[in-house]
Amino acid sequence: MKWGNRHHYTIHASGIACILVLFSLRVFPGRWSSFGYKQIWQASSPFQEYCRTFTESHIKEDTIKKAARSNLPGAKTGNKSNQGLDTYNPFVPLKIELNTADSAELVKLYGIGPYYAVKILEYRDKLGGFAVPEQLLEVYGMDRERLKGFYDDVFADTTFIRKMDLKTVTEDQLASHIYIGRYLARCIIRYRETTNPDSCTVTNLLRDSIFTKEQAAKIGWYLY
Repeated sequence: MKWGNRHHYTIHASGIACILVLFSLRVFPGRWSSFGYKQIWQASSPFQEYCRTFTESHIKEDTIKKAARSNLPGAKTGNKSNQGLDTYNPFVPLKIELNTADSAELVKLYGIGPYYAVKILEYRDKLGGFAVPEQLLEVYGMDRERLKGFYDDVFADTTFIRKMDLKTVTEDQLASHIYIGRYLARCIIRYRETTNPDSCTVTNLLRDSIFTKEQAAKIGWYLY
């Protein structure tokens, strides 16, 4: 056989072989599955579905995060956006401490204007400091309805109370206190003189009926 005829025959034979292979794949698909092709494709389909779902969920999550970042105060665009998120601190209003607050802070309270702010400061100075917010009711013109309006916004730190030492305090110093007065101050001094300074305590003054229970509870914050 000549070379040209042989080459022509080879081409036709290859074409016929390809046609037979394709025909056998279509007519006998079950046999080819025994070689593992069908199992491989079926095994890869769930994995491809997982990859698609995983990608879509992360794209959705990134979109939500970007939208949230754009709405945060202090968030910035560009490469510094993360810095804005790290340094962002929401404002949390703090309670006002009654023994250190000035008039500018007091007027922020519900129902407290400049007039009551001044009255509170004047009474605090005479009293020596507040032990509990309820003592604000002793301020002239203050009522429970007004106190209820800002009660949750204030507190009293007793470490700022101005106290008097019962062993060394004078009668005039005691008498100047709102809760004591001249008569009770004289009684305290006489008790201290007839016993001894170390025995002059709030507990002993209550025990020996110099103080009533109510007086001991209130005055005790200002004596030591």
